[in-house]
Amino acid sequence: MIPSLEQLEQLGAISRLDRHFARALGRLVDGSQPEVLLAAALASRAVQQGHVCADLGRLDLAGLVDDPAQTPPDLELPAFASWRVALRDSPLVGESIDEDEPRPLVLDPLGRLYLYRYARYQQRLVDSIRARTLGPVEVHSEALRAGLERLFHETGGGSEQQRRAALIAVLRAFTVISGGPGTGKTYTVAKILALLQEQAQALGRAGLRIVLLAPTGKAAQRLGESIDESVGALRCADEIKAAIPREAATIHRALGYQPRTPTQFRHDADNPLPADVVLVDEASMVDVALMAKLVVAVPPTSRLILLGDKDQLASVEAGAILGDIYGDHQGEGYSESFARAVAQVTDDDLPVSASRPEPGIHDCMIHLDFSYRFGDASGIKALADAINDGDGDQAVRAIAEHDDVSLRSLDAHHDLQQVLGDLVLDHYGPLGQGTAAEKLARLGQFKILCAHHRDRFGVEAVNRFVEQHLSDHGKLQIDRDWYDGRPIMITANDYQLELFNGDVGVIARPEGSDELQAFFVGREGEPLRQLPPARLPPHQTVFAMSVHKSQGSEFDHLALLLPEVASPILTRELLYTGITRAVQSVSLFGCEAVLRQAIDKRIDRPSGLGDALWGLRDEG
Repeated sequence: MIPSLEQLEQLGAISRLDRHFARALGRLVDGSQPEVLLAAALASRAVQQGHVCADLGRLDLAGLVDDPAQTPPDLELPAFASWRVALRDSPLVGESIDEDEPRPLVLDPLGRLYLYRYARYQQRLVDSIRARTLGPVEVHSEALRAGLERLFHETGGGSEQQRRAALIAVLRAFTVISGGPGTGKTYTVAKILALLQEQAQALGRAGLRIVLLAPTGKAAQRLGESIDESVGALRCADEIKAAIPREAATIHRALGYQPRTPTQFRHDADNPLPADVVLVDEASMVDVALMAKLVVAVPPTSRLILLGDKDQLASVEAGAILGDIYGDHQGEGYSESFARAVAQVTDDDLPVSASRPEPGIHDCMIHLDFSYRFGDASGIKALADAINDGDGDQAVRAIAEHDDVSLRSLDAHHDLQQVLGDLVLDHYGPLGQGTAAEKLARLGQFKILCAHHRDRFGVEAVNRFVEQHLSDHGKLQIDRDWYDGRPIMITANDYQLELFNGDVGVIARPEGSDELQAFFVGREGEPLRQLPPARLPPHQTVFAMSVHKSQGSEFDHLALLLPEVASPILTRELLYTGITRAVQSVSLFGCEAVLRQAIDKRIDRPSGLGDALWGLRDEG
């Protein structure tokens, strides 16, 4: 028997919002079949779960409900074949995107069901990217050869990969550069921007208008600072260095966020960004809706470069852009025509794909895997590699064989006092002493990361415990909302104060004053920024933070708390993201069984984006 929408809501398979959405569609067309309304609710649920679509052929009722044991045995989802027929026959469902007569739902040939809006976002993204993968790009061969020799003169390490990334970025209008922490992505990009400006100069054109973007204010600030630091060391003319921007903006700000119409930006296809090159850092954090709006606002003749780590957590909202672009295809080689184009410019010999002789997305991407941060003896690198390979046995061996990674027991018999008590006193106890600069430096040395927000070992419980523990031991005097030594993280951008979501500061007393102030690190070479706490935008205490919030950060040492039992959000990508925030050591807290389950579980976000970009359409 097919479950009703009310039954699904009671079982936790859909939300009240999903049920109301399906009912609203049912009122548009009298006599809509229950199978169609059920699919509509599941398509709505999919977006809430971070998916772009509901993959009906892969859905299982037991995987949707909160407790399969409480599900009536006679309930089951419709058979896929008949479900697809019912959807194709419904006036609520289209099989393509018709902007003149849009239908609320779109069903693709493989049985993936989209809300119309998300099908359109994905199609616009696909169309824009594919157009950029095919068009030829004019280059000045002699200037490119000279620039490559001068800027990529180093040998060994990851220099060959970085040089190849530069070749792709100069010869293609669309480039994706992926790499883990310490692989030199930003340093490589600085050289790429120099090469592009040299190309414009050699071709007799005006200097390129380069726009640097990131999904969050914190990431944008870090990108600008990293580019600034890298440009100074480049072996190129001063006028080329001066033509490379050092300031980055958030995607929202660059597109022209409009509070009255928050889903529509000032810049779009009709009013494109004034840019010749658009670089987006931390692209794995960008959802499909925002990325679609960005790519259509980038002029068709401009270059688009995406930078990120394909193995990191996907965006909080719907989509997994880098994961979809790479899929399982990286390392298959380049088209024969692109390899010839490279050989005509340089002596570089690119591997050729036997299965993909024509130009395409495979000519536009590279993954940097040589880490300058972690040596061959690093346990963090060994553990990260094992996690990415999905090898639980190797991960356990890496922990056993290295001193910089450890796994400590954490289960229902342990409390936070037993688990974190000594670590908290050692690393956070000194926050009650010293200057604001010393407190901020200490916050970069250690952090507690949590997989969840609200369970027994989640962010909220851990932050409360740390405050109480430090207070009980006389390390901090916690008698008000703002107290000396309180670490805080900004949770909403404030462009006027130049404080951004993810920025970390500390409450402290200025030297010679009893009045508490909020301190934040300034730009390189600048003094600390100081603000009255009452002026701060929304913020929260941050002795502990979620792994999601930690993206882009790094700490000398960290403790990563796993939940007592496996959960849907505890995945391979979450583990990898968490442990690679550490530079020197990682202490994992949890049981081995939960660790292995997390390594076995990958983020699975159905979208169809990868299939479309790689030409893997199946008519079903």
